[in-house]
Amino acid sequence: MFQSALHQAASRLVGACSMVEHPAMRTVVDVAQRVIGEHEGRGEVLPKGGLVHRCAELCVRYALALAHGQHERAAIFRSYLQYLPCDPLWLESVFTYEQFRQRRLPLPYIRHAHLDDFVLAPLPDSVRVALVSDWGTGTPAAQALLEHVACLKPHVLVHLGDIYYSGTPHEVRTHFLDVLDRVFTSGRPRVYALSGNHDRYSGGEGYMMLLEELGQPASYFCLRTAHWQLLALDTGLHDQDPAMPRQRVTYLEAGEVEWLRHHLTDRRGSIILSHHPYFSWEGTGVDAQGRRPAVNPNLMLAVDPLLRSIHWWFWGHEHNLLIYEPWANLVRGRCIGAGAIPRLVGEQRNAPTADLVLPRGESAPPRVLAGTGLENDGVVDNHAFAVLDLDGDKAVARYYQIPARDLVPGRLRTGLRPCFEETARPRPKR
Repeated sequence: MFQSALHQAASRLVGACSMVEHPAMRTVVDVAQRVIGEHEGRGEVLPKGGLVHRCAELCVRYALALAHGQHERAAIFRSYLQYLPCDPLWLESVFTYEQFRQRRLPLPYIRHAHLDDFVLAPLPDSVRVALVSDWGTGTPAAQALLEHVACLKPHVLVHLGDIYYSGTPHEVRTHFLDVLDRVFTSGRPRVYALSGNHDRYSGGEGYMMLLEELGQPASYFCLRTAHWQLLALDTGLHDQDPAMPRQRVTYLEAGEVEWLRHHLTDRRGSIILSHHPYFSWEGTGVDAQGRRPAVNPNLMLAVDPLLRSIHWWFWGHEHNLLIYEPWANLVRGRCIGAGAIPRLVGEQRNAPTADLVLPRGESAPPRVLAGTGLENDGVVDNHAFAVLDLDGDKAVARYYQIPARDLVPGRLRTGLRPCFEETARPRPKR
């Protein structure tokens, strides 16, 4: 676990390790210097070509801000650079997983003994639940986003998974728990965490530590009011190999499928929470035949024929905000994975991939509701989260997005308003 150890040692010495100072950034810096040399004195805009040049441009802007004493501006560009695709510390997850694989240890996973296990303490009939995903970066932007969540005063906070880079115990502490402590100095809500793929790259030790810290009994669980239930699933257990990103079609353990089906027959309105998507216009992995299914076939089998009883399915994994139109018998599929990972403008896929395999009954790929997509600050896409207000039999979901440049710890954006809002009530069970 060389890279994670390096990260941990560096953070003790100089604070959170930044990829901007990482030796592997020298190539990008060299490109930046060449770009500056080519354009010095001409007043030209730096080229918008390949990824390396775009990262180089951000390095230049970061360096210039430092040189001019513009420390707040420099901090913004530094937060842009960390976790972009050109961040060399993404390699950490590969090294960490290889170390875990060589130890030949089973992935930790807590199973229910009875189908009514993991139903947590009941929620009041009027409750606010905040949902964030792909948020565990430990960056200033992540802290600032959580500060905006906190100002809405949620009673419950659920993270839909991914603590970067590899979910090591150190990263769980510094990128998740410490940030919670800084933001919620008093009146902390009930906090729960799902497992994403990154949470399993180090073998799951950090994630199991997190469950113990949060008092959460397992990686899947049920939260209930008198009228609603949130069913949280573990889709990260079977997507633990960083050498196969976006390839594996994940699935649930057989016992977890049985547990899920049991609870979907409850009279309450059901809301599903998972890290991985039920469907995606990028595809949900690559199946045994080399095809890219739009709907995860394993999750489809898990919920069929109870899918119509699901009022919302919230997921992350893709670092985007995608509020889909009803599709594949799911009335509200919602991707809220834009929690903290920066994505360069134009980097996101905002249209279906060409080789998408559609499910039976659908003749066109999924579409998002008009006017609900992520905006941007000219450099990177906005970050986003969702809030669920459950009030008796009425549920209201609100979606918020904030420009990355506005995410500065200690500075709340005034007039925070949702970019989209929707309401539902439980449908009678047949």
